[in-house]
Amino acid sequence: MRKKFFLYYMILIVIGVSITGFFTAQLAQKFYKDEVEEKLKSTAYMLEAYITEEGSKNHSMDFDAVAKRYAKVLSPSDKSNLSASDTNTRITFVDKTGKVIGESETDYHTMENHLDRKEIKEALQGKIGRDFRFSHTLNTEFMYIALPIDSTGTIVRVSVPLVQIRSINNIMWLYTILGIVLGLFLTSALAFRFSSSITRPINEFMSITREISVGNYSRRVNIKEKNELGHLARTFNEMTSKLERTMSEIVDKSLKVESIIDSMPSGIVAVDIQSKVILINTIACEIFGIKNGPGLIGMNIIELIRNSQVNAYLTESMVSNRSLINEITIGAPNEKILRIYTTPIKSKDIDIPNSGGLVFIQDITNIRKLEQIRTEFVSNVTHELKTPLTSIRGFIETLRGGAIEDKNVAERFLEIIDIEAERLYTLINDILQLSEIETKQKDVNIGLYHIKPIVEDTLSILEGTAEKKGVILTCEVDPELKINANRNRIKQMLINLVENGIKYNVENGSVDIKAYKSEGGVTVRIKDTGIGIPEEHLPRIFERFYRVDKGRSRSMGGTGLGLSIVKHIVNLYNGDIKVFSKLGEGTEFVITLPA
Repeated sequence: MRKKFFLYYMILIVIGVSITGFFTAQLAQKFYKDEVEEKLKSTAYMLEAYITEEGSKNHSMDFDAVAKRYAKVLSPSDKSNLSASDTNTRITFVDKTGKVIGESETDYHTMENHLDRKEIKEALQGKIGRDFRFSHTLNTEFMYIALPIDSTGTIVRVSVPLVQIRSINNIMWLYTILGIVLGLFLTSALAFRFSSSITRPINEFMSITREISVGNYSRRVNIKEKNELGHLARTFNEMTSKLERTMSEIVDKSLKVESIIDSMPSGIVAVDIQSKVILINTIACEIFGIKNGPGLIGMNIIELIRNSQVNAYLTESMVSNRSLINEITIGAPNEKILRIYTTPIKSKDIDIPNSGGLVFIQDITNIRKLEQIRTEFVSNVTHELKTPLTSIRGFIETLRGGAIEDKNVAERFLEIIDIEAERLYTLINDILQLSEIETKQKDVNIGLYHIKPIVEDTLSILEGTAEKKGVILTCEVDPELKINANRNRIKQMLINLVENGIKYNVENGSVDIKAYKSEGGVTVRIKDTGIGIPEEHLPRIFERFYRVDKGRSRSMGGTGLGLSIVKHIVNLYNGDIKVFSKLGEGTEFVITLPA
């Protein structure tokens, strides 16, 4: 900046002095030409007087001789520095036809007709003719003055080379150059000081504004001058203070809005009228599998959310300027069911219908699954209750119809009725237990218990069932291992798992129970050598009433709720349960509970 100021000053000095020198040279030339013109006019008038006077005495005047004699008289006496051709006054006599009749410098017989010369034409009109012509031969400019001589009908033309023009130009340019050098020398210091006084505050302004642009709003300009720059500095500092307060408020509000938006359970995406993303929260990124971070704002929503349905609904909402609600399914095979609410963003300009669009995305997969589970649960409960009740009512009607008289038939029917009633009791008891576990936020009757006695009680309860099937039960539990839980819940969980291991085992199979301390707490492993579970059924075995083999499960007295109860007990203690199984090789349940 300082260099530019300095350069501009120098250019102005050069231009100013050059213009002054040019016009001074032009003015000097004008004065010189006016002086020469007056001299030539005087010479022409003198020759006119002489010719008029001599012409009255002698009618056959020798104009050529007169021209040479007077040219010699008018030539300068000092010719030491000038050639004759450069200084001689040239006199020419021309008649009315333009023919030269006398010439001081050359033989007039060889000269061409002068009728077309400007000064001759003006003289023939009765005026004093004047012209300036450049001579390429002598490389100088000549002034010509032509005066008509009425008494003889001739024209006398006097000319002289303007040799001083070149000297004037040289002198003026010399003085101009000297003026430029002197002006540059004198003004350079002033220009440097002035440019410094301007550029220093400007540089300070630039430095402060750069820091403010990157977020340092605490900086202020320190300029104390009482001129326009000082006033600008004070105004700038006031503006910066207001900007600092405003940005602080904006950042605070932005953080609050961002926190509110990110804490919402629904995904939110906002776009401008060109479908460029102006807002997106964390939930929306998680739903659509987008890596959250810088660079998302400003992207086109088509590039960000690669789902044609969402983009189509948003575009339709913006075009029609109305809100829309739709449901879509994404992410096969792990499908998500989403409720999409799209609405336009209202514009302040009444001529523009909207300034963008807003998308609310709600993941209702769990809601739909719960609705489906509830529907299936009601259907399954109804079915499970209806089957034994139908059987009981059928046998009762048979007994009433006379079968009660046959003691053997009656005993067999009553035994079947008792079995079905027991099945109903077990089913209702499992449903009540499952409902009780589900409604609890935290279990009661919590205590610190050794695990080994609980496992032994479980095995003693199921020992008879295992002997009938020929299944061997083994236990490998650390006697010192303890767990903080409800003893009856843990026992119920073990009974359900071991009983399943016995039911679905092969002849002379085994069920092994191991419990040990692990990094995550207490781990219990229950492994059988049974028929195993097909891989496609593994994700659903903890669902209510889900059976891998429905006919076999019912024939063994299963309600389809045992594993669901186990899962809910594990969840009640914030534990984890995993199942590993291969068809024909057995099944292993691995449960990890906090110690």
